[in-house]
Amino acid sequence: MLIKNGGDLIRHFLSQEIHQSYFVVFVAAGIIVGVILGLVLRINYFVSPVWIVFVIILLVIAYIKPKIAFSVIALIAGMMVAFVRVSNELVDTKKIEGLVGGEITVTGRVNGDPELDEGNLKFKLADLQFDENGEQTVRGSLFVTMKGNEIERDDVLTLKGKLLGGFGVYAGYLYMPIVEKWTKPVPGNLMVRIRNWFAERIMGAMPEREADLGISYLLGMKTYLPNDLAEEMRTVGLVHMVVASGAHLSIIVELVKRILKKISRLLSLILSLLLIVLFMSMIGWTPSILRAGMMASLTLIAWYFGRKIQPWRVILIVMAITLMMEPMFMVNVGWLMSFASYIGIMILGPMVTKYFYGARKPNAIGGMIITTLSATIMTLPITLYYYGSVSLINVVANVLILPTLPWAMGLVFLVGMVAEIPVIAGVASFIATKLLDYHIGMVEVFSKMREFLVEIPQYLWQVFLIYGVVMILMLCSWRCRTGGGELP
Repeated sequence: MLIKNGGDLIRHFLSQEIHQSYFVVFVAAGIIVGVILGLVLRINYFVSPVWIVFVIILLVIAYIKPKIAFSVIALIAGMMVAFVRVSNELVDTKKIEGLVGGEITVTGRVNGDPELDEGNLKFKLADLQFDENGEQTVRGSLFVTMKGNEIERDDVLTLKGKLLGGFGVYAGYLYMPIVEKWTKPVPGNLMVRIRNWFAERIMGAMPEREADLGISYLLGMKTYLPNDLAEEMRTVGLVHMVVASGAHLSIIVELVKRILKKISRLLSLILSLLLIVLFMSMIGWTPSILRAGMMASLTLIAWYFGRKIQPWRVILIVMAITLMMEPMFMVNVGWLMSFASYIGIMILGPMVTKYFYGARKPNAIGGMIITTLSATIMTLPITLYYYGSVSLINVVANVLILPTLPWAMGLVFLVGMVAEIPVIAGVASFIATKLLDYHIGMVEVFSKMREFLVEIPQYLWQVFLIYGVVMILMLCSWRCRTGGGELP
């Protein structure tokens, strides 16, 4: 009965009348706009719980009244929700910023997997407790750089050092602090232990450099990727391959659907959702994996009920949900790149395909070129702003490497599974090594073509004007192809 009622509820949501389905979109859009305004204008006076009551009243009014005016109320309600969330975040962030320049003692949890960079460990410290605040947990996070390589995700550290000014999503920065206390969680993160155990099996069965790349592909563990190879991949524009996100989940989901959809759609749905949660738990709740996991789950649910959901609606809703979880995602490079890439693939890509091919379906190479080019265009301003460089041969590199990525991941996974069976493991390792050698060779060749690397000063806001040009072209294409009808 519970499953039936849940299914009826989901089916009801997916079949709402136009005004009610757009209600969710307007609220989501309001949240996104509210987070942007809240962070830019530093709005921090919506801390009182009274505002929540006010927002609930607005939401109820907007939902039950199917009129355009009440869509505006839904938009305002979404903005108010965002202001409340941002205000609470900024109040705590201001407390941390007030400590900058002084010696502090802070206890926090290692959020996400630490990264090893030239002998230094870099990680995010969250759930902060400062000595003068007792047991009160402060929102916000610190960026920490220190020696060592044994600290793992979810470890609890007490650090002492001089707090420096923060940047991006971080309220402060600790450089080479003293570790006063280091506690491992008990019983610990089971998924992290499984992941590390599996990575060790792969390392024991393959050459080091190829194993490092294979583990980075399969498990998103960038700490295994050598610094020189990581820099070369970033230069060529291939670093997205070692960031666990939509590509990894789509491979997992498509494999399950192909195997089980003829047996049971419900079983395929349940197993796919379970694998998504397990994979996200193993990789860590990074911005890109959160985006990918939520979108994959919504798409799966719509597939199960035979509904076609519009990508732009899902994008707005998932954007809003993730920003409510962490408003500072708005200035997180991973979050921005993940959504920009997805918008390029799901919205710009189909428009470009329709323009050049009409009703025909492009061949595999043509489709890949359009997909890669669309994702590159949408991530271009972010790449130029934060990194100051972009490779003009990015599309060529992606076309030559991306088709073999699922095979590389599958072979590396097989190596880890059959590591104790010498013959099978040897054959799988040999093929995987040759394929990964090809990837490494292509990266090295393209990274040396410096003449195709465009470099500009970092942090030029003018690069975001590219989005204005893209939006104009998208709107013109949409109106020419549909006469201003339903959005793609």
